[in-house]
Amino acid sequence: MAVGGLKPDREARAPSDRADRPTAGAAAVEVRSLDKHFGPTVALDDVSLELRAGEVHALLGENGAGKSTLSRVLAGLVMPDRGEVTVDAKRMRTGSIAASRRAGIRLVHQELALCPNLSVAENLSLHAPPKRAGRIDHRAMIERAEALLRPLEPGIDPRTPVGSLGPGYRQICQIALALAGESTDAEGAHPARVIVFDEPTSSLSIAETHRLLRIIADLRRDGLAIVYVSHHLDEVFRCCDRATVLRDGRVVATQAIADTDERTLVKQMVGRDLAPAAPRSLALASPGAVPALEVGDLRSPRGLHGVSLRVMPGEIVGVAGLVGAGRSDLLDAIFGLDRAARGSVRVNGVDCSRRGAARVRAMLRAGVGLVPEDRREQGLFPNLTVRDNLLAPRLHTLAGPLGLRRPLTERRESDRMIGAFRIKASNPSIDTPRALSGGNQQKLIISRWLAMTRTLLLLDEPTRGIDVGTKAEIHDLIRRAVDDGLGVLLVSSDMPELLALSDRLLVMAGGAIRGSFDRDDATPERILNLATGSSKS
Repeated sequence: MAVGGLKPDREARAPSDRADRPTAGAAAVEVRSLDKHFGPTVALDDVSLELRAGEVHALLGENGAGKSTLSRVLAGLVMPDRGEVTVDAKRMRTGSIAASRRAGIRLVHQELALCPNLSVAENLSLHAPPKRAGRIDHRAMIERAEALLRPLEPGIDPRTPVGSLGPGYRQICQIALALAGESTDAEGAHPARVIVFDEPTSSLSIAETHRLLRIIADLRRDGLAIVYVSHHLDEVFRCCDRATVLRDGRVVATQAIADTDERTLVKQMVGRDLAPAAPRSLALASPGAVPALEVGDLRSPRGLHGVSLRVMPGEIVGVAGLVGAGRSDLLDAIFGLDRAARGSVRVNGVDCSRRGAARVRAMLRAGVGLVPEDRREQGLFPNLTVRDNLLAPRLHTLAGPLGLRRPLTERRESDRMIGAFRIKASNPSIDTPRALSGGNQQKLIISRWLAMTRTLLLLDEPTRGIDVGTKAEIHDLIRRAVDDGLGVLLVSSDMPELLALSDRLLVMAGGAIRGSFDRDDATPERILNLATGSSKS
């Protein structure tokens, strides 16, 4: 697959034209002695690395290690305090998006960085919409989109609004935009030479991940330099040639993937060996025990079709399935966020089968918490402080007479939680969640609910986008809470996570439960067979 920039006259550049790209194996970009501070926080400390043409270079590290800052420096979104970036031995002006684009450096964001209300074609022409007689040429816009999408995924209709596409197709549109070389300056087009992928598979299904890795392999063969930022080490070993590990803003090591292993990379990232978690004793309910959660014939227009399940105290029930199977819809319906859901929901034997807000209030009173899939949009109050985010669901329990807030009590409680859950926050009374790394944001949400949830915790993708060290901490928090009698209903796309944590596994497909496995009987193959509708089990 060969992809390049577009000539100013709307015609796609010939696939074989690679004159603007360095020879495979040659240094495309060199980063030298980069420093970057955000107030007292050291984001980058004397970082140097080399990106080679025709190579996939993994950038690894814990949340807060400096990966995103380095990616944003390359893309021109952040100005470093010191250091330089050179392209073909020529110094590039840092802190300039235009300079980075002219150098052929592109960033494919983890979150959607397109306009969801515009069509695919409109999004792919935002930098330089084609014009005829002073007006936008929509036909040319569609032709341009088709030329960019054809090598990646010809099945995407350029007229489709981006917001109506699934996560995998939206990701492909972002790649197509990165490959677009249009420009409005006198120098003409600037084809992509380096593409930085920031956690590209965090929201993708297994099939979509396979397709993305195939696209990256094609781009690599086409001579591009690829930077691959990911917490999924299995993907790193499948598609990367070299890896640079960052820790606390510094380069710990750069090595060929063929010369290392997962244990070594994890130790480099966290600074120590991560001991494998001891297997939990299988949860056995005492005779006559009341289920922590009992759901019967739960249905919803959003796509649930008669779901029934139960979770016992001290038990983790995992929910597996492909994207679109209805797993997140199930948790929303149980908690009351889906106002149209119908069916029986009982918590500790108490009927909570109300609708909408009344269901949510009943669930909270019964000691049920929900950690949503999208922490930024659904789990955090971005304009409140870290302290207020931690205490938000139970501020009334900490209030004094007449409901007045007690700052000293709140400070003591938030400091206790920050210490107990090892949340890294510089100034909890001033900082907002935006100042925290993704892992610490997730620990904030989980700790908020663990501090007040006594019966059941609904967990939706609790470690998505989280580094291996923080993931181990979150798993430990979940295990300890369950050992104390909490019931957990766990939705995760991370198969090893489901197999490691769950006492029982339910498999969903098409909004219904297709089967279940005890922990000792569950294997990835058997789970995927059920999830994909295979008759094998």
